[in-house]
Amino acid sequence: MSGWTRFQETFRAALQSLWAHRLRSALTTLGIIIGVASVLTVVNLTRALEGRIMAEVRREGSHTFFLSSWVPMSRFRTARITRMPMDVQTVRELRELVPSIQIASPQASIFSREMLAKVGSLTRRLSYLTCVDEHGLDLSNQELAFGRGFTATDRITRAPVVVLGPKVAEDLGFTEASLGKTFTLGGQTAELVGILKPQGEIPFMPSEGGDEEDSAIWGPDGMVYVPFGSFRELGRPGTFDNPFWRLQVDGRVPVAEAEESLRLALRQIRGLRGDSPDNFMLESNSRQIERVEKIGSTLMMASGAMVGISLLVGGIGVMNIMLVSVTERTREIGVRKALGARRRNILVQFLIEAVVLCVAGGLLGVILGVALGTALSQVLMKHFGGVPLWALGSAFLVPAAVGLTFGLYPAHRASKLDPIEALRYE
Repeated sequence: MSGWTRFQETFRAALQSLWAHRLRSALTTLGIIIGVASVLTVVNLTRALEGRIMAEVRREGSHTFFLSSWVPMSRFRTARITRMPMDVQTVRELRELVPSIQIASPQASIFSREMLAKVGSLTRRLSYLTCVDEHGLDLSNQELAFGRGFTATDRITRAPVVVLGPKVAEDLGFTEASLGKTFTLGGQTAELVGILKPQGEIPFMPSEGGDEEDSAIWGPDGMVYVPFGSFRELGRPGTFDNPFWRLQVDGRVPVAEAEESLRLALRQIRGLRGDSPDNFMLESNSRQIERVEKIGSTLMMASGAMVGISLLVGGIGVMNIMLVSVTERTREIGVRKALGARRRNILVQFLIEAVVLCVAGGLLGVILGVALGTALSQVLMKHFGGVPLWALGSAFLVPAAVGLTFGLYPAHRASKLDPIEALRYE
Protein backbone atom coordinates (compact mmCIF):
# COMPACT_ATOMS: atom_id res chain seq x y z
CA MET A 1 0.00 0.00 0.00
CA SER A 2 1.48 3.35 -1.07
CA GLY A 3 1.98 6.23 1.33
CA TRP A 4 -0.61 8.39 -0.46
CA THR A 5 -3.24 5.62 -0.25
CA ARG A 6 -2.48 5.13 3.42
CA PHE A 7 -2.85 8.89 4.03
CA GLN A 8 -6.21 8.91 2.21
CA GLU A 9 -7.50 6.10 4.40
CA THR A 10 -6.26 7.87 7.53
CA PHE A 11 -7.89 11.12 6.41
CA ARG A 12 -11.18 9.32 5.70
CA ALA A 13 -11.09 7.65 9.12
CA ALA A 14 -10.52 11.03 10.79
CA LEU A 15 -13.50 12.56 9.00
CA GLN A 16 -15.71 9.58 9.88
CA SER A 17 -14.74 9.92 13.53
CA LEU A 18 -15.59 13.64 13.54
CA TRP A 19 -18.90 13.02 11.78
CA ALA A 20 -19.82 10.29 14.26
CA HIS A 21 -19.57 12.93 17.02
CA ARG A 22 -20.72 15.90 14.95
CA LEU A 23 -22.48 17.77 17.77
CA ARG A 24 -19.39 17.62 19.96
CA SER A 25 -17.24 18.61 16.99
CA ALA A 26 -19.46 21.62 16.26
CA LEU A 27 -19.37 22.79 19.88
CA THR A 28 -15.58 22.34 19.94
CA THR A 29 -15.14 24.73 17.00
CA LEU A 30 -17.17 27.53 18.66
CA GLY A 31 -14.08 29.11 20.21
CA ILE A 32 -12.33 29.21 16.84
CA ILE A 33 -15.46 30.50 15.07
CA ILE A 34 -15.96 33.33 17.57
CA GLY A 35 -12.29 34.30 17.52
CA VAL A 36 -11.99 34.47 13.74
CA ALA A 37 -15.40 36.14 13.28
CA SER A 38 -14.59 38.79 15.88
CA VAL A 39 -11.27 39.78 14.37
CA LEU A 40 -12.66 39.96 10.83
CA THR A 41 -15.56 42.07 12.07
CA VAL A 42 -13.16 44.45 13.85
CA VAL A 43 -10.91 44.63 10.78
CA ASN A 44 -13.90 45.39 8.55
CA LEU A 45 -15.21 48.10 10.90
CA THR A 46 -11.74 49.61 11.31
CA ARG A 47 -11.22 49.84 7.55
CA ALA A 48 -14.71 51.29 7.11
CA LEU A 49 -14.11 53.97 9.75
CA GLU A 50 -10.68 54.75 8.33
CA GLY A 51 -12.09 54.88 4.79
CA ARG A 52 -14.88 57.26 5.75
CA ILE A 53 -12.59 59.63 7.62
CA MET A 54 -10.02 59.54 4.82
CA ALA A 55 -12.70 60.29 2.23
CA GLU A 56 -13.82 63.34 4.23
CA VAL A 57 -10.25 64.55 4.68
CA ARG A 58 -9.36 64.05 1.00
CA ARG A 59 -12.45 65.96 -0.08
CA GLU A 60 -10.95 69.04 1.55
CA GLY A 61 -7.79 68.59 -0.51
CA SER A 62 -4.18 68.05 0.49
CA HIS A 63 -3.46 71.78 0.18
CA THR A 64 -5.85 72.80 2.96
CA PHE A 65 -4.19 73.86 6.23
CA PHE A 66 -5.72 74.35 9.66
CA LEU A 67 -4.47 77.23 11.76
CA SER A 68 -5.30 78.31 15.31
CA SER A 69 -3.71 79.79 18.43
CA TRP A 70 -4.34 76.58 20.37
CA VAL A 71 -1.14 75.04 21.70
CA PRO A 72 -0.83 71.43 22.99
CA MET A 73 -0.14 71.18 26.72
CA SER A 74 2.99 69.14 25.97
CA ARG A 75 4.70 72.30 24.69
CA PHE A 76 4.05 74.13 27.96
CA ARG A 77 5.83 71.37 29.88
CA THR A 78 9.05 71.83 27.92
CA ALA A 79 9.17 75.59 27.29
CA ARG A 80 7.68 78.92 28.24
CA ILE A 81 5.07 79.93 25.69
CA THR A 82 3.23 83.23 25.38
CA ARG A 83 -0.29 82.88 24.06
CA MET A 84 -1.27 85.19 21.22
CA PRO A 85 -4.61 85.35 19.37
CA MET A 86 -4.89 84.32 15.74
CA ASP A 87 -6.86 87.39 14.73
CA VAL A 88 -7.77 88.88 11.36
CA GLN A 89 -4.73 91.18 11.34
CA THR A 90 -2.35 88.25 11.83
CA VAL A 91 -3.86 86.37 8.88
CA ARG A 92 -3.82 89.53 6.74
CA GLU A 93 -0.07 89.87 7.34
CA LEU A 94 0.35 86.14 6.67
CA ARG A 95 -1.29 86.49 3.25
CA GLU A 96 1.06 89.33 2.39
CA LEU A 97 4.10 87.20 3.26
CA VAL A 98 2.79 84.02 1.60
CA PRO A 99 1.18 84.93 -1.75
CA SER A 100 0.32 81.28 -2.47
CA ILE A 101 -2.58 81.50 0.04
CA GLN A 102 -5.72 81.62 -2.08
CA ILE A 103 -8.40 81.49 0.63
CA ALA A 104 -8.27 82.23 4.35
CA SER A 105 -11.58 81.35 5.98
CA PRO A 106 -12.27 82.01 9.69
CA GLN A 107 -14.54 79.86 11.83
CA ALA A 108 -15.84 80.44 15.35
CA SER A 109 -18.44 78.79 17.57
CA ILE A 110 -21.08 80.40 19.75
CA PHE A 111 -21.86 78.16 22.72
CA SER A 112 -24.88 78.51 24.97
CA ARG A 113 -26.84 76.02 27.03
CA GLU A 114 -29.95 78.18 26.79
CA MET A 115 -30.01 78.76 23.03
CA LEU A 116 -33.51 78.00 21.78
CA ALA A 117 -34.84 77.91 18.24
CA LYS A 118 -38.57 78.65 18.04
CA VAL A 119 -40.88 78.19 15.07
CA GLY A 120 -44.49 78.75 16.05
CA SER A 121 -45.25 76.21 18.76
CA LEU A 122 -42.06 74.20 18.08
CA THR A 123 -39.09 74.78 20.37
CA ARG A 124 -35.71 73.11 20.00
CA ARG A 125 -32.58 73.55 22.11
CA LEU A 126 -29.27 74.11 20.28
CA SER A 127 -25.86 73.78 21.89
CA TYR A 128 -23.86 75.96 19.53
CA LEU A 129 -23.76 77.93 16.29
CA THR A 130 -20.92 77.61 13.78
CA CYS A 131 -19.88 80.96 12.33
CA VAL A 132 -18.20 80.91 8.89
CA ASP A 133 -17.57 83.34 6.05
CA GLU A 134 -18.59 83.00 2.40
CA HIS A 135 -16.02 80.22 1.85
CA GLY A 136 -16.71 78.25 5.01
CA LEU A 137 -19.39 75.88 3.76
CA ASP A 138 -17.36 74.88 0.68
CA LEU A 139 -14.17 74.33 2.67
CA SER A 140 -16.15 72.24 5.19
CA ASN A 141 -17.45 70.00 2.37
CA GLN A 142 -21.04 71.02 3.03
CA GLU A 143 -23.39 70.79 0.06
CA LEU A 144 -26.71 72.61 -0.12
CA ALA A 145 -29.92 70.68 -0.75
CA PHE A 146 -31.98 73.87 -1.03
CA GLY A 147 -31.35 77.59 -0.96
CA ARG A 148 -28.02 79.40 -0.92
CA GLY A 149 -24.92 79.76 1.18
CA PHE A 150 -23.45 82.91 2.65
CA THR A 151 -22.08 85.89 0.72
CA ALA A 152 -19.47 88.51 1.49
CA THR A 153 -22.35 90.96 2.01
CA ASP A 154 -23.83 88.66 4.69
CA ARG A 155 -20.51 88.71 6.52
CA ILE A 156 -19.89 92.45 6.17
CA THR A 157 -23.42 93.46 7.21
CA ARG A 158 -23.64 90.70 9.85
CA ALA A 159 -26.89 89.56 8.32
CA PRO A 160 -29.13 87.43 10.59
CA VAL A 161 -29.36 84.54 8.10
CA VAL A 162 -29.02 80.83 8.86
CA VAL A 163 -28.15 77.60 7.00
CA LEU A 164 -29.41 74.49 8.81
CA GLY A 165 -28.33 70.89 8.78
CA PRO A 166 -31.05 68.51 7.54
CA LYS A 167 -31.76 67.00 10.98
CA VAL A 168 -32.25 70.39 12.61
CA ALA A 169 -34.40 71.55 9.69
CA GLU A 170 -36.54 68.44 10.05
CA ASP A 171 -36.91 68.99 13.81
CA LEU A 172 -38.13 72.52 13.18
CA GLY A 173 -40.49 71.48 10.38
CA PHE A 174 -38.55 73.31 7.64
CA THR A 175 -38.64 72.19 4.00
CA GLU A 176 -37.68 73.77 0.67
CA ALA A 177 -40.88 75.81 0.84
CA SER A 178 -39.67 77.33 4.14
CA LEU A 179 -36.73 79.21 2.56
CA GLY A 180 -36.98 82.91 3.32
CA LYS A 181 -39.10 82.37 6.42
CA THR A 182 -38.06 83.85 9.76
CA PHE A 183 -37.89 82.22 13.17
CA THR A 184 -36.47 83.04 16.59
CA LEU A 185 -32.90 81.98 17.39
CA GLY A 186 -31.69 82.73 20.88
CA GLY A 187 -34.28 85.48 21.19
CA GLN A 188 -33.25 87.10 17.88
CA THR A 189 -34.97 87.01 14.52
CA ALA A 190 -33.25 84.81 11.95
CA GLU A 191 -33.99 84.09 8.29
CA LEU A 192 -33.60 80.61 6.82
CA VAL A 193 -31.64 80.83 3.55
CA GLY A 194 -30.40 77.26 3.07
CA ILE A 195 -30.71 73.60 4.09
CA LEU A 196 -27.77 71.20 3.74
CA LYS A 197 -27.72 67.75 2.16
CA PRO A 198 -27.67 64.80 4.58
CA GLN A 199 -24.23 63.35 5.27
CA GLY A 200 -24.96 60.86 8.03
CA GLU A 201 -24.04 60.92 11.69
CA ILE A 202 -20.59 60.43 13.16
CA PRO A 203 -20.09 56.71 13.99
CA PHE A 204 -20.59 55.78 17.67
CA MET A 205 -21.78 59.28 18.54
CA PRO A 206 -25.29 60.05 19.82
CA SER A 207 -27.64 61.49 17.24
CA GLU A 208 -29.66 63.46 19.74
CA GLY A 209 -28.87 65.66 22.67
CA GLY A 210 -30.61 63.59 25.31
CA ASP A 211 -34.00 65.13 25.99
CA GLU A 212 -36.83 64.58 23.57
CA GLU A 213 -36.94 68.28 22.79
CA ASP A 214 -33.22 68.51 22.11
CA SER A 215 -32.18 68.83 18.51
CA ALA A 216 -29.49 66.61 17.03
CA ILE A 217 -26.18 68.30 17.70
CA TRP A 218 -23.65 65.66 16.74
CA GLY A 219 -22.37 65.31 13.21
CA PRO A 220 -22.83 67.42 10.09
CA ASP A 221 -26.59 66.82 9.91
CA GLY A 222 -27.07 68.65 13.21
CA MET A 223 -25.04 71.76 12.35
CA VAL A 224 -26.38 75.32 12.42
CA TYR A 225 -24.33 77.81 10.36
CA VAL A 226 -24.47 81.61 10.56
CA PRO A 227 -22.29 84.26 8.89
CA PHE A 228 -19.04 85.11 10.67
CA GLY A 229 -19.81 88.06 12.95
CA SER A 230 -23.59 87.59 13.09
CA PHE A 231 -25.44 86.85 16.34
CA ARG A 232 -22.38 87.97 18.29
CA GLU A 233 -24.68 89.02 21.16
CA LEU A 234 -25.31 85.33 21.85
CA GLY A 235 -21.62 84.54 22.30
CA ARG A 236 -19.07 85.37 24.94
CA PRO A 237 -16.94 88.51 24.63
CA GLY A 238 -14.00 87.89 22.28
CA THR A 239 -15.63 84.95 20.44
CA PHE A 240 -14.68 86.42 17.06
CA ASP A 241 -11.28 87.81 18.11
CA ASN A 242 -9.44 84.47 18.05
CA PRO A 243 -11.04 82.23 15.40
CA PHE A 244 -9.92 78.94 13.89
CA TRP A 245 -8.75 79.31 10.25
CA ARG A 246 -8.80 77.19 7.13
CA LEU A 247 -6.12 78.16 4.63
CA GLN A 248 -6.18 76.94 1.04
CA VAL A 249 -2.93 77.36 -0.85
CA ASP A 250 -2.03 77.09 -4.52
CA GLY A 251 -2.11 73.43 -5.55
CA ARG A 252 1.05 73.87 -7.63
CA VAL A 253 3.11 74.44 -4.48
CA PRO A 254 4.32 71.20 -2.79
CA VAL A 255 2.56 70.59 0.54
CA ALA A 256 5.79 70.40 2.56
CA GLU A 257 7.09 73.63 1.00
CA ALA A 258 3.79 75.42 1.61
CA GLU A 259 3.70 74.28 5.25
CA GLU A 260 7.27 75.43 5.85
CA SER A 261 6.54 78.84 4.26
CA LEU A 262 3.46 79.30 6.44
CA ARG A 263 5.31 78.29 9.60
CA LEU A 264 8.26 80.60 8.96
CA ALA A 265 5.96 83.51 8.11
CA LEU A 266 3.90 82.99 11.27
CA ARG A 267 7.02 82.86 13.43
CA GLN A 268 8.18 86.10 11.85
CA ILE A 269 4.82 87.81 12.44
CA ARG A 270 4.74 86.64 16.07
CA GLY A 271 8.34 87.61 16.75
CA LEU A 272 9.55 84.09 17.55
CA ARG A 273 13.33 83.78 17.42
CA GLY A 274 15.82 80.93 17.29
CA ASP A 275 14.67 77.78 19.04
CA SER A 276 11.56 79.34 20.60
CA PRO A 277 8.65 76.88 20.26
CA ASP A 278 5.66 77.70 18.07
CA ASN A 279 2.79 79.39 19.92
CA PHE A 280 0.27 78.31 17.30
CA MET A 281 -1.04 75.13 15.67
CA LEU A 282 -0.56 74.57 11.94
CA GLU A 283 -1.57 71.27 10.39
CA SER A 284 -2.17 70.04 6.87
CA ASN A 285 -4.60 67.44 5.65
CA SER A 286 -1.61 65.22 4.91
CA ARG A 287 -0.78 65.21 8.62
CA GLN A 288 -4.36 64.27 9.46
CA ILE A 289 -4.23 61.42 6.95
CA GLU A 290 -1.06 60.11 8.62
CA ARG A 291 -2.76 60.31 12.01
CA VAL A 292 -5.80 58.37 10.78
CA GLU A 293 -3.55 55.69 9.28
CA LYS A 294 -1.65 55.39 12.57
CA ILE A 295 -4.90 54.97 14.51
CA GLY A 296 -6.02 52.33 12.02
CA SER A 297 -2.76 50.40 12.48
CA THR A 298 -3.15 50.54 16.27
CA LEU A 299 -6.68 49.18 16.04
CA MET A 300 -5.45 46.39 13.75
CA MET A 301 -2.80 45.43 16.31
CA ALA A 302 -5.39 45.45 19.07
CA SER A 303 -7.65 43.18 17.02
CA GLY A 304 -4.70 40.84 16.46
CA ALA A 305 -4.17 40.57 20.21
CA MET A 306 -7.87 39.90 20.66
CA VAL A 307 -7.96 37.07 18.14
CA GLY A 308 -4.81 35.61 19.68
CA ILE A 309 -6.56 35.29 23.03
CA SER A 310 -9.70 33.86 21.42
CA LEU A 311 -7.75 31.28 19.44
CA LEU A 312 -5.75 30.33 22.53
CA VAL A 313 -9.00 29.61 24.37
CA GLY A 314 -10.34 27.75 21.32
CA GLY A 315 -7.12 25.74 21.02
CA ILE A 316 -7.30 24.68 24.66
CA GLY A 317 -10.88 23.56 24.03
CA VAL A 318 -9.77 21.49 21.03
CA MET A 319 -6.97 19.86 23.03
CA ASN A 320 -9.37 19.06 25.87
CA ILE A 321 -11.87 17.39 23.53
CA MET A 322 -9.12 15.47 21.74
CA LEU A 323 -7.84 14.14 25.08
CA VAL A 324 -11.37 13.03 25.93
CA SER A 325 -11.59 11.40 22.49
CA VAL A 326 -8.33 9.51 23.08
CA THR A 327 -9.69 8.14 26.35
CA GLU A 328 -13.02 7.15 24.78
CA ARG A 329 -11.34 5.45 21.83
CA THR A 330 -8.63 3.61 23.74
CA ARG A 331 -10.03 0.18 22.83
CA GLU A 332 -10.45 1.24 19.17
CA ILE A 333 -6.81 2.32 19.07
CA GLY A 334 -5.78 -1.02 20.56
CA VAL A 335 -7.73 -2.92 17.89
CA ARG A 336 -6.18 -0.85 15.08
CA LYS A 337 -2.68 -1.44 16.43
CA ALA A 338 -3.35 -5.16 16.81
CA LEU A 339 -4.39 -5.21 13.14
CA GLY A 340 -1.11 -3.61 12.07
CA ALA A 341 -1.64 0.15 12.33
CA ARG A 342 1.58 1.99 13.03
CA ARG A 343 2.16 4.73 15.59
CA ARG A 344 2.53 7.16 12.71
CA ASN A 345 -0.94 6.30 11.40
CA ILE A 346 -2.56 6.94 14.79
CA LEU A 347 -0.59 10.17 15.25
CA VAL A 348 -1.55 11.50 11.80
CA GLN A 349 -5.23 10.62 12.25
CA PHE A 350 -5.57 12.53 15.51
CA LEU A 351 -3.61 15.47 14.11
CA ILE A 352 -5.90 15.55 11.08
CA GLU A 353 -8.96 15.56 13.34
CA ALA A 354 -7.59 18.54 15.32
CA VAL A 355 -6.59 20.50 12.21
CA VAL A 356 -9.91 19.80 10.45
CA LEU A 357 -11.81 21.02 13.52
CA CYS A 358 -9.83 24.27 13.63
CA VAL A 359 -9.85 24.93 9.88
CA ALA A 360 -13.60 24.26 9.73
CA GLY A 361 -14.04 26.72 12.59
CA GLY A 362 -11.88 29.21 10.69
CA LEU A 363 -14.00 28.82 7.55
CA LEU A 364 -17.26 29.33 9.42
CA GLY A 365 -15.67 32.27 11.28
CA VAL A 366 -14.69 33.87 7.95
CA ILE A 367 -18.24 33.57 6.60
CA LEU A 368 -19.76 34.96 9.81
CA GLY A 369 -17.12 37.68 10.25
CA VAL A 370 -17.34 38.97 6.67
CA ALA A 371 -21.15 39.00 6.73
CA LEU A 372 -21.40 40.65 10.16
CA GLY A 373 -18.59 43.14 9.47
CA THR A 374 -20.08 44.18 6.14
CA ALA A 375 -23.54 44.69 7.65
CA LEU A 376 -22.25 46.67 10.66
CA SER A 377 -19.94 48.85 8.54
CA GLN A 378 -22.87 49.84 6.33
CA VAL A 379 -25.16 50.52 9.30
CA LEU A 380 -22.66 52.29 11.57
CA MET A 381 -20.21 53.88 9.13
CA LYS A 382 -22.25 54.19 5.93
CA HIS A 383 -19.07 53.01 4.23
CA PHE A 384 -17.83 49.64 2.94
CA GLY A 385 -14.68 48.50 4.72
CA GLY A 386 -13.76 45.14 3.23
CA VAL A 387 -11.36 42.51 4.54
CA PRO A 388 -7.75 42.46 3.25
CA LEU A 389 -6.28 39.28 1.81
CA TRP A 390 -3.80 38.93 4.66
CA ALA A 391 -6.69 38.75 7.14
CA LEU A 392 -8.47 36.07 5.09
CA GLY A 393 -5.26 34.08 4.75
CA SER A 394 -4.57 34.34 8.47
CA ALA A 395 -8.12 33.17 9.20
CA PHE A 396 -7.19 29.78 7.70
CA LEU A 397 -3.46 29.48 8.45
CA VAL A 398 -3.63 30.50 12.11
CA PRO A 399 -6.41 28.02 13.04
CA ALA A 400 -4.49 25.29 11.18
CA ALA A 401 -1.40 26.13 13.23
CA VAL A 402 -3.53 26.12 16.39
CA GLY A 403 -4.87 22.68 15.45
CA LEU A 404 -1.36 21.32 14.92
CA THR A 405 -0.04 22.85 18.14
CA PHE A 406 -2.86 21.84 20.46
CA GLY A 407 -3.57 18.54 18.72
CA LEU A 408 0.00 17.32 18.91
CA TYR A 409 -0.06 16.23 22.57
CA PRO A 410 -3.34 14.24 22.34
CA ALA A 411 -2.15 12.65 19.07
CA HIS A 412 1.21 11.74 20.58
CA ARG A 413 -0.52 10.28 23.62
CA ALA A 414 -2.85 8.17 21.44
CA SER A 415 0.03 6.86 19.32
CA LYS A 416 1.98 5.71 22.40
CA LEU A 417 -0.82 3.56 23.81
CA ASP A 418 0.20 -0.06 24.37
CA PRO A 419 -2.08 -2.28 22.21
CA ILE A 420 -2.44 -4.97 24.89
CA GLU A 421 -3.36 -2.49 27.63
CA ALA A 422 -5.66 -0.68 25.18
CA LEU A 423 -7.53 -3.90 24.36
CA ARG A 424 -8.09 -4.54 28.06
CA TYR A 425 -9.55 -1.04 28.56
CA GLU A 426 -13.27 -0.99 29.36
